[in-house]
Amino acid sequence: MNIRTLLLPLAAVATLAAQEPVTPRLAFLVPDQLITKSVRGRQLFAELDVTKKNLEDKLKGKSEEGARLQAQLQSPSISDSGREQIQKQLRDLEFEFKKLQEDSQQEFQKIQQKVVGQFQAEVGPIVEALAKEQKLQLVLQYQQGIVAYAEEGWMLTFTNEVAKRYDAKYASGAPAAEKPAGKPAGKPAAPKK
Repeated sequence: MNIRTLLLPLAAVATLAAQEPVTPRLAFLVPDQLITKSVRGRQLFAELDVTKKNLEDKLKGKSEEGARLQAQLQSPSISDSGREQIQKQLRDLEFEFKKLQEDSQQEFQKIQQKVVGQFQAEVGPIVEALAKEQKLQLVLQYQQGIVAYAEEGWMLTFTNEVAKRYDAKYASGAPAAEKPAGKPAGKPAAPKK
């Protein structure tokens, strides 16, 4: 074995060791913070909240109707034919309730996908532009339970700047994104303050 062949790999290792390590530049995007900090985010997700409340109210109405029928069924003065009629109404109502639950869940998911998709389509270019401007190598989307520790002020700095730019871009009268980009995800939890 040639001494030169042996020294060449050692020289490469020494050269790599002499170089300064690269410190990655990264930031966190905290979606819940972005939604609550930005007027535009609150506007978008208000539609989801209204839809959820309307669907819950419909389900509550059916449930109350069922409770009234149950109370009538318990009445000691009810005739056998009246009891049969109420039991039939209860069976029909139970079927309607289950159908309403399924339809409500599908409607909510449809609106949720639309809202989250639009939110991501609107925020995505802002995040990318800010990341490039700040020469970041990585932007992580915060999800509760994933991060063991992060200094909260530092972690929210990037998100707060995105929120400012988001509102500036989508102030009233500004065009909204027409088509969502990619598959929407659920709304992640924000870190505790």
